[in-house]
Amino acid sequence: MLDMLMTGAAFGLPTALWLTNDCVSVLNALPANDSLLQLADFGVRCVVSDSASTGALQAEALNGDELRELRTGCQQVLVF
Repeated sequence: MLDMLMTGAAFGLPTALWLTNDCVSVLNALPANDSLLQLADFGVRCVVSDSASTGALQAEALNGDELRELRTGCQQVLVF
């Protein structure tokens, strides 16, 4: 998944990773993952619900309306 995101971003495709609250909770319980922490450096926009506690993960918190707008404006949405 990370390779797919970074490849898309490397070719200039607008790339966003939307992490659900449950996924963020699991990631926060695991040891730090350098690849996840570097996504923003590769041009990947990481977004979470504004109710998620991101911990060390660098992600943009969006409210419900903003998340719906993100989903409707994308050609492909992968939600983790």
